[in-house]
Amino acid sequence: MAQPTDRPPPPLTAGQRVFERYYLKRTLGSGGMSVVWLAHDREQERLVVLKFLAAHLLADPGEIERLRAEALRSEQLIHPHIVRVYDFLQGEAGVAVAMEYVDGWSLWSMKVDKPGLRFDLAEISPWLRDLGAALTHAHAVGIIHRDIKPANLILDSRGRLKLADFGLARSIRPNAADPGYHRVVGTDWYMSPQQWTGEPPAIADDIYSLGATIYELVTGKPPFHDGDVFQQLHEITPPTLSEQLRRCGVRKPEIPPAWDLTVAACLEKDPAHRPASVGEVLQRLHL
Repeated sequence: MAQPTDRPPPPLTAGQRVFERYYLKRTLGSGGMSVVWLAHDREQERLVVLKFLAAHLLADPGEIERLRAEALRSEQLIHPHIVRVYDFLQGEAGVAVAMEYVDGWSLWSMKVDKPGLRFDLAEISPWLRDLGAALTHAHAVGIIHRDIKPANLILDSRGRLKLADFGLARSIRPNAADPGYHRVVGTDWYMSPQQWTGEPPAIADDIYSLGATIYELVTGKPPFHDGDVFQQLHEITPPTLSEQLRRCGVRKPEIPPAWDLTVAACLEKDPAHRPASVGEVLQRLHL
């Protein structure tokens, strides 16, 4: 078990050297769980991202262990379309994970500049092939992402999509030693009914989230985005892509029937009725 930090580290500052080899450049973001910095790795002569555990969590050995477990899981995820995690770090500067820096933008941020917050099918098709390859690799080594959403899909400067943030990922195989294995975690709008109720992680959860993500990229919003999402998730069947686009004022949506049917299948309440694999989803979409 990772040991908690005895005292909080001093505030991080640009130019500071941490963990012997990294020089902090600027913050990239922060939240309740972590603070993210861009840093220069002097040993490898490359830019990296350092995700520091938030200072108020450093006294909690469970949170330190959670971050360490994330780094260990990610050692299996070496793939051109997955953001690489390099190392788990612990020292006077705090507790952090070092990961690949991707010079690009998330699909969530990119859609802000799109009419109706929507992408064309021709735009997203190559991204879905990249995402499919990433998820197929993760599932093959027994890891479920559990937080697929446009904000975690990064398009690099060469137009390649990379899947980021395996912080909520879990093994398909039950593991009592895995911190948070039975916790209900994820992002409300993209979680399957089974993920909401805390059932064991399954490929079907990622299939649902993939469907919800495609739905948002095509229509501008996820299937359920306001009100009582939990109730809707269990009781309401969302409109098809074509139906939702008509509701948004698109007179003649150019959505192939295969896309309507496949995304609807991904969003089935019963996981047994969803496509069995990401490969099957892509095949149904003719990708």
